[in-house]
Amino acid sequence: MNRYASVNRYASVSRYADDGDPHDPALSRVPADVEGLADLVRARYTGDRGLRRIRDLAALLAEKRPVHRLLPLLERVPAEPGPWAELVACLTQELVVRRVDLTRVPAAVRCASALRKLGHPLAELPLKRSRGERHLRPCDFPWRDQCGFSVPEHPRIEGDARPARTPVCEPRVVSTGRDERLITSAVRHWSSASLVVVIELPRRFDPREMASGVNAFLPESRRAEGVLNGRLESLDTVVGELFTAACCDALFSSKGSRGGYGRMRAWQSVAGLVRAPADASVHRINELAARWTWMAFGITRREPYWVDRELAIGALSPRGNVLSLLISHDTD
Repeated sequence: MNRYASVNRYASVSRYADDGDPHDPALSRVPADVEGLADLVRARYTGDRGLRRIRDLAALLAEKRPVHRLLPLLERVPAEPGPWAELVACLTQELVVRRVDLTRVPAAVRCASALRKLGHPLAELPLKRSRGERHLRPCDFPWRDQCGFSVPEHPRIEGDARPARTPVCEPRVVSTGRDERLITSAVRHWSSASLVVVIELPRRFDPREMASGVNAFLPESRRAEGVLNGRLESLDTVVGELFTAACCDALFSSKGSRGGYGRMRAWQSVAGLVRAPADASVHRINELAARWTWMAFGITRREPYWVDRELAIGALSPRGNVLSLLISHDTD
């Protein structure tokens, strides 16, 4: 009996039969054995472009082939940085986002330990989904998916009318370059510049005011474009949308991060929004973020404006005195 067959009960990763679809053209040139795949990776997946293609290969394998055919690949523990280390690191995380619990697979644990010694950026990610990752939705081939929240719109703004707004208090913008880099991690490959605002408030901001009250804190140029209207949202839904944004390709870009790096960048965005310490683990970021109040926003624009994808997220600190906002869209 195949010693990995029992792991299949933790996952639903293949739409095909037990051995995958042997006639699937996406798999036809990918060897099934470890040595053959290692030779292919060494020969054809080199340089920066090759490393990016490895992410696609790992995602394709996780999508098309059953788990027990993939776990033997993790037995070949990487001894040095390079294409094989990148493949097993990405493949490990592609399995995790597809609901495979690898914490009880010795080969995966050894592989993660070896990757940590090599300083691989994915090595610190957990080997199973965390509490805040219940809504991760893997981006399958051809690597395009929609993200964003379905929030009812305000009535269309006509003429020069502005939405009524009453400043809740005098805010102080405290965003730093580090905040912006972290918060935009999940959408850095989108075509339009993101708005990131981290605000300290002199008094507690009631979460019930967030739905429309955040408009008072936006720059005048952003308020002139339209109105944010939102609703309270769960952390795992927010993480899921950030993951989809990071994982999938943008409208005119093939720079989506796929499963492993998409997961990493989603948590980097969350870490920035909750101002987590620089050395915080995913587990610690999850704990901190669970105490914050999360809001998803829709945008009602003054003028018709086509966007492919749009993401607007707000996070309010447990004391109600820090508000973080990310507003981004991908368009032509």
